[in-house]
Amino acid sequence: MSLRAWFELLRLPNLLTVPGDVLVGGAIVAWVFREGTRDCAHWPSVVLTIAGSLLLYAAGLLLNDWFDAAVDARERPSRPIPSGRVREGAVLAVGVSCLIAGAALPGPNGWLVSVPLAAAILFYDAFAKNVPVLGVVVMGLCRALNVLLGAFALAGLMVLGKPAFVVLLMASGFAWVYTVLLSVVAHDEAAPDAEPSVWLRWSPFVLVAALAGLFWGMGADTFSVVVPLVAAVLLVPVLRVRGDVSALVSGLIRHMIVLQGVWMVPFLPTVASRLVALALVAAAYGVARLAARVASGS
Repeated sequence: MSLRAWFELLRLPNLLTVPGDVLVGGAIVAWVFREGTRDCAHWPSVVLTIAGSLLLYAAGLLLNDWFDAAVDARERPSRPIPSGRVREGAVLAVGVSCLIAGAALPGPNGWLVSVPLAAAILFYDAFAKNVPVLGVVVMGLCRALNVLLGAFALAGLMVLGKPAFVVLLMASGFAWVYTVLLSVVAHDEAAPDAEPSVWLRWSPFVLVAALAGLFWGMGADTFSVVVPLVAAVLLVPVLRVRGDVSALVSGLIRHMIVLQGVWMVPFLPTVASRLVALALVAAAYGVARLAARVASGS
């Protein structure tokens, strides 16, 4: 079995888009409890939550190809399973193991979200993806739950009693909408003449730029308001790609890393912590671009 084939199954560059969701939820919770952080679970649990989130994401990708093995054999015979580069039984075993371990790792507080997230992933792979509209809704839900996972793993049900829980819902809702738009763009990417309409292509730009107004309305400082505008501008070269929907989709997925940084900035208390977060975002984005040379993200 080829290691490169496993990288293809796991869409290697996309794995870098997973930890940021957990960190966004964690940053919002840390802001909520800024005057009583001792009431939160210990921050080292974030590491286990990120590991669990990565395993759940990997499970979703592996089981997706396992369920699609027969279709890929007809339409995409070069994929790892139909081409024989990996054994179908091995993909199933690793996928199920990742699903179980990923749901368990975040701990009792995280189970409030990790178990429903695992169920949503399995539901998408086995059924929802083949149903118009339902598929993109469930995929967006998985990404939104990943943001909530970071918050609940730290604070559990305590976060529900805080007014800023609305902010957490906004962050997860944004992740849902962006993922839905991305999924709609990607719907016909395999078709040789696929080309998203102008309004669909540029809708992610509008969504990202709108965050500046949202943060301003929330009373965020100038830096936090400017950052989403910069993120929207950085998205322009991705959206200008024409004639290659796969490249457009890969770019939109990779931009999730930037958007996670955008959502973290308003809730980090110091300039130093903000700069560290943005540096990590830049590093993760760079690694994702390098990983795209090994395996496609779409």
